[in-house]
Amino acid sequence: MPYIAEWNIRHNGKKIAIGEEIPKDMKKEDIDRLLKIKAIKDPEAEAKAIKEAAAKRAKEAAAE
Repeated sequence: MPYIAEWNIRHNGKKIAIGEEIPKDMKKEDIDRLLKIKAIKDPEAEAKAIKEAAAKRAKEAAAE
């Protein structure tokens, strides 16, 4: 699952620019910390949330 940088990040002396993928060697604790402060995002989770919201709106529209 690729995470995408929302901020410029430095990891193990390597710069990660906005929009770049986070290296796979990054520890889970570091990823969780960066997710918590919204320095990185998970595009798969965002896509899932968008689909769920669209399905909910469609269901509500069909009920009317």
